[in-house]
Amino acid sequence: EHRKGARRRRAAAAPPQTPDAKAPRSSSAGHLPRPYRPRLALLLPPLLAVRLYGALASPITDCDEAFNYWEPLHYLLYGRGLQTWEYSPVFGLRSYAYLAMHAAFARLASSVLRSKVSVFLAVRCALGCTSAVLEARLAARTCAWASGEAGVALWALLLSSAGMWHAAVALLPSSFAMLCVLAAWTAWMDASLPALPAGSPPADRSVRKAYGAAIFWVAAGCLLGWPFLCVLAAPLAIDAVVALGLRRFVARALLAGALLAAPSAAVDGYYYGRFVLPWLNLLLYNRSAASGEGSQLYGVEPWHFYLRNLCLNLNLALPALLLAPLLLLAGRLVPAAAGEPPPRPGRAAVLLSGGYLWLAFYSAIPHKEERFLFPAYPLFLLAAALAASEARRV
Repeated sequence: EHRKGARRRRAAAAPPQTPDAKAPRSSSAGHLPRPYRPRLALLLPPLLAVRLYGALASPITDCDEAFNYWEPLHYLLYGRGLQTWEYSPVFGLRSYAYLAMHAAFARLASSVLRSKVSVFLAVRCALGCTSAVLEARLAARTCAWASGEAGVALWALLLSSAGMWHAAVALLPSSFAMLCVLAAWTAWMDASLPALPAGSPPADRSVRKAYGAAIFWVAAGCLLGWPFLCVLAAPLAIDAVVALGLRRFVARALLAGALLAAPSAAVDGYYYGRFVLPWLNLLLYNRSAASGEGSQLYGVEPWHFYLRNLCLNLNLALPALLLAPLLLLAGRLVPAAAGEPPPRPGRAAVLLSGGYLWLAFYSAIPHKEERFLFPAYPLFLLAAALAASEARRV
């Protein structure tokens, strides 16, 4: 009886159910549609398939890859291989530390695979898988940073780009620099998306950690890969100084440099037989191009060479890349869809400016090669994806 009385009292106290009090069942009743943001597990498999196929089927398109990297790698693995003048101790332009990273995996593969061709393909497959993972992470982060539509567009462009097809599996420092750009820009986007309200200590730690990761990957790309990457990463560095302060930025940059430069110098010193800084020698050697020497000895091209090259490697994404600044500005006038972050053309301009700076920098240098654009391919495609998304909204 006591339980029955309690149930009656609760029923009497409860307000009567009316149609207005029921939860809405459709978007017309006030239920906002959830934006589509594919998970990493959905984005990764197609990229892996394309990169693995590229590792097995795409040819080596650059003579430098064959003679400056595969030949010395063969020497590290099997004790013999051709040496180019760049590896002479007189010049010391190439880093053995870069090769040592790949030699470690190749030696492990050679303990299982008997054929040298199989080891060669295993190294290329490892490069392709690494690129696929980093590309998928950048596309997934773009879904959260901009919109699901922009992230999916970036994913589709990465899948279909002829430039990425070659760059992702190439044994070249510029390809390694591209991998570092993928990792660094993903971390940079993370810095714009704190998990907690801005200003709280955990959120501040999250932002500092993200900037620290971005700085580390840029340092890795510069010291172990392509020292000219500092040009492309200049906007990131400036943004990090503004966000962290000069003292914290310098501290993180010095820490990353020390962690990378010390082992790199040790490996290069062992193989060259003396203290060598290949990244510095490469910068000094190319500085002589102003006097008609250096890289100009190997041919010069007009300023529009890279634009013509990008017609092939980016195809339909090239017009979107060139129109991206205008479309991002126009997109600010249109409100964001429900559940999507508001348009941030200023932030997007900072994020993408390194790609345009890179294109202008290398277009002004007389000696031009397709591989010089590899580090900027992800930013070119990101700009095209954001532009396509904004064009659809506008």
